[in-house]
This record gives sequence, structure tokens and C-alpha cells, in this order.
Amino acid sequence: MAEGEESGGQGSSVYDIIDDLHRPHRKNLRRFPRLVTGSIRLVWRAGRADLLVSSGLQLVAGVGVAGQLLIGRHVLGSVLDAGDARSGFGGVVPSLALLIGITVAIGFATAVQVERTRLLSELVQRETAGRVLDVAQAVDLAAFESPEFYDRLQRATIGGQIRPLQMVNGLVGMTSALVTVAGIAIALAVIQPVLVPFVLLAYAPLWVASTRNSRSLFHFSAAQTPADRERAYLSTVMTGREEAKEVRAFDLGRYLRRRYDELYAQRIEGLRRLTRQRLGRSLVAACGSSGLTAAAIAFLAFLYVEGRVGLAGLGAAVAAVVQLGGRLSLLTAGASQLYEAGLFVEDYTSFVALADEHAAAPAPHRPDRGFDRLVVEDVGFTYPGAVHPAVEGVSFSIARGEVVALVGENGSGKTTLAKLLGDLYRPTSGRIVLDGVDAAELDPAEVRDSIAVIFQDFVRYLLPARANIGVGRHERIDDLEGIVEASRASGAHPFLGPLGYETRLGKQFLGGRELSTGQWQRVALARAFFRDAPFVILDEPTAALDPRAEHALFASIRDLLGGRAVLLISHRFSSVREADRIIVLDRGRIIEEGTHATLMDLDGRYAELFRMQAAAYGL
Repeated sequence: MAEGEESGGQGSSVYDIIDDLHRPHRKNLRRFPRLVTGSIRLVWRAGRADLLVSSGLQLVAGVGVAGQLLIGRHVLGSVLDAGDARSGFGGVVPSLALLIGITVAIGFATAVQVERTRLLSELVQRETAGRVLDVAQAVDLAAFESPEFYDRLQRATIGGQIRPLQMVNGLVGMTSALVTVAGIAIALAVIQPVLVPFVLLAYAPLWVASTRNSRSLFHFSAAQTPADRERAYLSTVMTGREEAKEVRAFDLGRYLRRRYDELYAQRIEGLRRLTRQRLGRSLVAACGSSGLTAAAIAFLAFLYVEGRVGLAGLGAAVAAVVQLGGRLSLLTAGASQLYEAGLFVEDYTSFVALADEHAAAPAPHRPDRGFDRLVVEDVGFTYPGAVHPAVEGVSFSIARGEVVALVGENGSGKTTLAKLLGDLYRPTSGRIVLDGVDAAELDPAEVRDSIAVIFQDFVRYLLPARANIGVGRHERIDDLEGIVEASRASGAHPFLGPLGYETRLGKQFLGGRELSTGQWQRVALARAFFRDAPFVILDEPTAALDPRAEHALFASIRDLLGGRAVLLISHRFSSVREADRIIVLDRGRIIEEGTHATLMDLDGRYAELFRMQAAAYGL
């Protein structure tokens, strides 16, 4: 069964679950078997051997407790008989030895079970964390533009960290308690059968209270997710290395801390209200349960006084009632843990179902890595939740060996178009055609394999210099010669060579060496060169370089990337004069296209902005 089926359908989300919590309680109780089943499937996938061993040991312990009660009754009777007959202690020894042996066996089984449960919880955590990472890698890039996705991602991540242990403990505890309750109930039925339904009824209030408390906690946690994310973000800003300089320059520490404290205070206040609500339910349930248990013990005392049960039977029955009550409490607690964790697991499974929803269908075509032509046909794209499109009605083409520049003011849609061409976003209208085939019909992984893209907000990997470049084509990450060649092409070798390519970059880890912004940009360019793809997209590739270095790189780009299709994105018009064609983007639309000379003769937006920038540089 697919993950989405376990969670009630792939279309469900955390918000559907929250809405469901407002529906009648009977519906939520009907969901309990499905929640338990989903939890068991998850644990089974993570560590079936450990689950079987742990459950088996719980079975042994449960049967042992029932045996303790029955043998304990026999021991007590033997002691009373030996005392009356003055026959000595010898007759008690065999049954007493058996009782001690069972007790030792229960203790051993419990100790082993605890350790296996700890391992099982770690295996479940690995399973859940891995699936969350799979989803984060599988979903469309557009998902990261949605606050709802971030809420679900955080809830699934946190749930994967802390809920597996609760789920395993609840499952194992419930299994143990069920086995033990069954054994004790049988033993109690042998001693005094009328007490069994009486004691079972005593723990119905606890069950009702615990399930309602679990739903209340889940509802509270779901509602708190946006505020929790903001608080975590503020913590990152106040503790992050990159943010530290600006936080101090603007003296933001007190302001950010005040906002952090306000959010935390709101959470604590909500938690106090929740605690009072849960405590009230628990107290009412505990009073009802304790009253019924006390009534059962009083009934036993009545039977003894009336001579309907002997002293040994009374002692064993009282012990059974107490034991059964304790085990029923554990059963209730385990069921509550499992139900509560199950709500979060349902949240988790609805999230990981996104991986199946966004999985690419088998592609009927495979692009040739040496493709000849890419055509953009009337492409538009609107971000999730946005009113106006970021790109609209864009059409152009780029062929092998061409260097095409895409220019425009900030906010004109250049980076969005780069993500569309890099197959990171899918157009909401129009299409992108690769060698005559619609890119939507191709395997996204194969399309991206043909593209090297470096964005202006490139990633600074806190990894060795070799890996920082090698991730451009990780299949060849051991190709040091190729990495050094790419480093030379980008101008990174003069500073990476002396450092050594095994030196970790960034100071967040021991032994790391920090680079300047311009040096980091050259490392990112080396990453694009090392990818050796037939289509190269460079989004503001020289934003951190000085004008001389920028001019040198653009002047050599045709030689460095000869035979490839190159799309250069820049807001510096003077740097792209040598491009074969220049496309001018404004508010998501192409308004001009041509060579530098053609566009200057046109005397339109490009010419205006070019002269404006040239005047600023005194050209």
C-alpha cells in the first residue's frame, strides 16, 4: 500500500487533518485502527527483526506476570497451610523457587526488550528522516515558494525526530500491556471472575480522556507551526555567521530577541491553556477510574468477610486487581502515545506522499547531451499565490555555439526565466522545446544533466575545495585533474592551489579556510565549467568580481565554453556587448532583441540603460 493510501489519500494534508479534528469524536475514534496500522507499517519497514524480538519479549513478560499471580496464590496458600500445620518451610520451596525463576526471567526479558526498543526507535527515526529528505529532493522547486510547504516540511521533520520514539514506545507498551492484561484477566477470572468486567470498566474514563488530550495536543502543535518556524528563523539570524555582522551593525540583537521572546511567550501561554484543559480531563478520568477500582477492592473485602473467598484467594485477587489496574493504566498510556503519535505520523505520511505525486513518469525520450537547439515558445510562469505572472509570453531560441545575453533591470524576471530553462520550474503556459521534443515529455533528471546553471545566490558548500567544484558533476568527483582544469578556467586555481584542494572551505568547521565573496564566485564558476554540459546558464556570474576581472571573463567566455549554448544573465549591459544576441526583459516580457549594435541603433530601452550605466562608469 502506498504512503498516501496509509494516510487516507494523497490529497490529504495537515490542514485537512486539523479540520478533521473539529468533527465528531466518534469519527476520530474510527480513525484509530488506521493510525495504528500506519504506525505499525512504518516500524515494520524500519526494523522488522527488532520489532519481532521486542514484541516477543513483551509476550514472554506478559505471560510471566500472569504466571506470577497464579503461582503467587499457590505460594501464599502453601505458606498459610504450612503455618497452620507447623510442617516447616520445605513444602513451600519448590513453588517459591519457581516464582523467583519467573521473576528473574521477566527482569531479563524486560532488560533486553528495553535495549532493542532503543535501537528500534533509532531505526524508525532514520526511516522517517530519510523519507522527508527524499520528498525535499523530489518536489518541484515551486513548492519552496509556498509557506504551506514549509509548514508541512517542518512538521514532518520534527515529527521524524521526536515522534518515532513515542510511536515505538506506545506500540511496544501497548503490546506488552495487552498481553499482560489478558494474562492477568485470565488469572483473575480463575480467582474471582465477576471482578474482570468491573476492573476493565474502571479504565474506560482514562481511555476517553487520553484520546481527547492527544487530539488537543496535535491541534495545538499544528496551529503553532508558523510561529515556531518564525521563532526558529529568528534564532538562525541571531546565531548565524553570515548574519552576525549586520545584526551588530544595526544593533538588531535586542529587537530580534524581543520578537523571539514574544513568540515564545505566546506559545507558552497557549501551552498553559492546553495544560489546564488536559489536566482537567485527566483528573476527572482518574477520579472515576480510582472510584471504580476502590469499589472492586471493597467488593473483595465484602466477599472475604462473608466467607465466600479465603485469605489466599483474597490476597491473590487484590494483587490481581492492583496489577490489572496498573497494566490497564500502561495500556491506556501506550494507546494514548500511539494515537497521539499516529496523528503526527498521518501528518508525516501525507507529506511523504508528495514524493509519489511529484515523481516523474517514465520518459519516452532521452535528450542527447549534445543537443543542438532549445526553443522557448510563448512561455509564462506565475509563482504560487502570486497575482501577476513573473514571466509572460516569452519566445526565443538558442543554438549550439551561440552566446545569448539576457539583460534587464532588477525584478524583470531574468532569474525566473533561468530556472524555467534549467527545468527547475515548469511553465504555467507555453512550452520549452529541446531538439524538437517538449521538455515536459522528457525525464527531468536527463534534461538537467544537459544543463549547467550557476545562480547569483550560489551555494557555498562547507566542504573541501575539491568537493566544492566536483559537485558540479559528482559522478566524476574523484577526477582531480579535471577539477583543477576547471579551477584554472574560472581563475580559482591561484588561491586554491596554494591552499590545497583537500582544504575545507568556510570557517564553520575545524580547519576550514574562508574565502572572499569574489573567490567564492570563482569557485562556483569552476563548478559550472566542471559540469561540462552542452547548455550553460550563468546568472550574474561576475556580480562579485571587479570590473577588470569581469571584462576578462566575459571576453573569454566563448573560448572557455566553445561549442556550447551559453545564456548569460546580467544587469550590467556593458559586459555583454560581445554576445551574439542580447534579449532585453522588462516585467517578464521581451521588449527588445538583437546585437549590441542593432539595439543601440534602435535607441530603445537597451540603449537608454546602456548609456545610463556607461555614464555612471565615466565611459
